[in-house]
Amino acid sequence: MGRICCFTGPRPKSLGGYTGPEAFRIKTVVRNVLCEEIGKAIEVGFDTFISGGALGVDQWAAREVLLHRAFKPEIKLIIARPFPSQPTAWPKQAQKEFSEIIDMANEVVDVCKDPYAPWKMQRRNEWMVDQSEFVMSVWLGIESGGTWNCIRYALAHKKQVRVINPDTGGVSWYT
Repeated sequence: MGRICCFTGPRPKSLGGYTGPEAFRIKTVVRNVLCEEIGKAIEVGFDTFISGGALGVDQWAAREVLLHRAFKPEIKLIIARPFPSQPTAWPKQAQKEFSEIIDMANEVVDVCKDPYAPWKMQRRNEWMVDQSEFVMSVWLGIESGGTWNCIRYALAHKKQVRVINPDTGGVSWYT
């Protein structure tokens, strides 16, 4: 593996919901910016991307990596699950979509063993950050929750954090 980037960001419920015009707008903005930023990362030598696989940003980022890989087969996607049964409580369609991503990933890492425990999501985030040179984040600027915990961990471990604003599509380095 060469240079590695991981992703963090909220679930759809924090980004306009799962359905409706606002959810569609935000998802479109975020996916377009992720596509562009992943392309920029590839241009400067990143070839491996880690997604936590959760609903929302994690899966959107994974899909964008897979689109880039269609043109550059050397690009690798790693899915870091917090535990193997991660998607079992999700709706059936979400489980199906996650299964498709898993099938296309180059590698799946189960950071912890089953069963579910809330702390395992943070442990997964820490594992992803520890493997990565920088973190690409979709962040609302709220200093609480899983995305913030991941950003704070990354900064404490001297990792660069690239932030995408889901409302505007603006991108900046967070320090």
